Amino acid sequence: MKAVQHNSFKDQKVIVIGLLAVFASVLFYSVSGLHVFGVIEKGSVSEQYLLEGSNLTGSTNIVNSIVWDLRGFDTMGEEIVFFTAALGVALATRRMVPKKKKKVKVKV
Repeated sequence: MKAVQHNSFKDQKVIVIGLLAVFASVLFYSVSGLHVFGVIEKGSVSEQYLLEGSNLTGSTNIVNSIVWDLRGFDTMGEEIVFFTAALGVALATRRMVPKKKKKVKVKV
């Protein structure tokens, strides 16, 4: 009985090219809807942060007041994720040192 051979390499190539085309179209669609860099639109959250941030928080550093005071819970969540990732890497790459066995002296 002969095994039927399929040209799986060409099939895989077509699938990969199709997936890349879908990914590229989704990426292009997503990027086309972004705002122009550096332009603050009227009524946006960033405009409120910049105009009222120092009055709301009492801080002279607008960046720190936005990150820690106005977006504190979001920042705390990001820090927890970073700490967990660092802890996971440290645990995964630690050096495993076997414990030394105590020698037991037997009296004869």
